[in-house]
Amino acid sequence: MIRFYFALWAAKLCDWYFKIKGQKRNDWPGLLAFKICPDFLKRIAKPKLVITVTGTNGKTTTSALINNMLLEEGYKVSFNDWGANLHAGYCLNLMRGVNAFNKCVIDASVLEADEKTLGYTMGMVEPDYILVTNICKDSLRRNGHPEYIFDCVNKAFNKLGSKTTAILNANDPISSKLAEGTGTKRVFFGMADAHTEPFENRVKDIWVCPNCGADIKYHYRHYRHIGDFYCPECGFAPPEAKYYAESVNLDGREAVVCENGVKTSYPLISETVYNAFNVMSAIAVLREAGIASQKIADFLSTQKVTKIRENFIEYNGIEYHAYGTKSQNVSAASTVFEHMAKEPSIKEVVFCMDEVQDKNHPTETITWIYETDYEFLKSPNIKKIVCAGHMFLNHKLRLLLAGIPEEKIVCVEDDSLVPEFIDTEGIEKVYVLFEIDYVVKGASWRDAIVERAMRLNGDESKLESEDVFKNLDKEASK
Repeated sequence: MIRFYFALWAAKLCDWYFKIKGQKRNDWPGLLAFKICPDFLKRIAKPKLVITVTGTNGKTTTSALINNMLLEEGYKVSFNDWGANLHAGYCLNLMRGVNAFNKCVIDASVLEADEKTLGYTMGMVEPDYILVTNICKDSLRRNGHPEYIFDCVNKAFNKLGSKTTAILNANDPISSKLAEGTGTKRVFFGMADAHTEPFENRVKDIWVCPNCGADIKYHYRHYRHIGDFYCPECGFAPPEAKYYAESVNLDGREAVVCENGVKTSYPLISETVYNAFNVMSAIAVLREAGIASQKIADFLSTQKVTKIRENFIEYNGIEYHAYGTKSQNVSAASTVFEHMAKEPSIKEVVFCMDEVQDKNHPTETITWIYETDYEFLKSPNIKKIVCAGHMFLNHKLRLLLAGIPEEKIVCVEDDSLVPEFIDTEGIEKVYVLFEIDYVVKGASWRDAIVERAMRLNGDESKLESEDVFKNLDKEASK
């Protein structure tokens, strides 16, 4: 116990130091607490409501929606809104919710959690709810393959049993089987056919029935392996969903959700099907936590995709987007490429999809780019693809192998020259696809492209305003 309090006080002192230095988004205090006291997560006092959000894709967007709704309801919430989703982040999150005497001073904690750590950490935290958005193919270096991640997540349910509730995606043939036989209560969310007409992926996350080994079939798919699956041999199919979107209008951004026979219309935060699932998963958690359906619907009408994943500014009739793309994540990158292909505007795409290179983040094998569906980018709506950063030649080779005409590919070794190759006429949108470790870099590339467009248009005077991009962002949000 002495070690725990020493860890708590040291972490709080460290957290105070970072705050006065303007570095609030730093999980080093949590790492310090964990190093001093390895069972810190077990001993720290927890609020009455603890929600863990995990899964290959959608964690950040979904956990932000849950956090924002709880704040709207007047809860005092601890939440690492920058995605600190490992041991240090959990310790920091919970540490900020107690005083120096380990007395809880908040109502709820929302923990965005990396799937790989779940088995060890959540057994100590004992959250009330564990939401699993999906399980898909991810980084080869970090996560290996979906079956391995399934086992990592399922360890948490084996340890927790009836101490937690699993909220699962009924349309995912992988994660829907989590927590079977563990004593954990299972609650499912699902979605009727949204008529997305998904492309066929090069790499499938699951090919055969996990029960009998026969080929999995689909009545319809939403994207990748997510959909209304079935096994013709043994009857494996989606479990009954308590929260089921029986009609989904992606263009109109609305879903009608049936819950125990009662239907409620919920706004969606974007026109993409994967964000529709993020909304569905948030609805399921919030309803289980006792928030009224109409309050959730009213709240969702005010929400958008978190800016660290997607934001744009508009200038002179062209939208300039900074768009998050997990460049080591096969499923996420392929899904973004599919969206680029289907999004009807005439556009140019910029690859800011480097990998972080330092002693803590060594470059991994680049095999992921050969499993990712670059073929989707053959769309006639994509006028040009600009490859920049230290991996620009790797991306060019993969694009050529995917059948992209060489004349549509521009390679730029010097990042500062990227804006010179972006057209200011004849297009409707520009997308800068950035690796999620490069949020700031992606936005700076996008802003530099806009600055050049303003200079070419004779609007240099606007650049003298410190708030020029904030003003453009406000205009785009109207």
